[in-house]
Amino acid sequence: MIFFFGTRSTQVAAHQAKTNCAYCQQEAVWLFVYQHYFHIFWIPVFPLWKSTVSSCGHCKQTLTKKAFLPELQEDYIKVKQQAKTPWWTFSLLIAAVLLVVGSMILAKLA
Repeated sequence: MIFFFGTRSTQVAAHQAKTNCAYCQQEAVWLFVYQHYFHIFWIPVFPLWKSTVSSCGHCKQTLTKKAFLPELQEDYIKVKQQAKTPWWTFSLLIAAVLLVVGSMILAKLA
């Protein structure tokens, strides 16, 4: 069954952390911030929430925010504040507002 609505996510930020991996002790930890959004017919309607994961480039261990070490929490706060919500996640809302405003202008002209 194909669903024409739901949620998706896109990566909005990536940052190499200044901490070592808890598993392999290599300095190859990356933080990735994802923006989740609601879509209809694969067109973004509005953003929902942001999530952050860390991934080691060496051993590929991936952790969610709940499992971050205190050193990684500091980098997480900085990266999440810098990650901006993309404007195109409001695409369908922007199109709807433009349609309403355009129809109001045309109604006044007629």
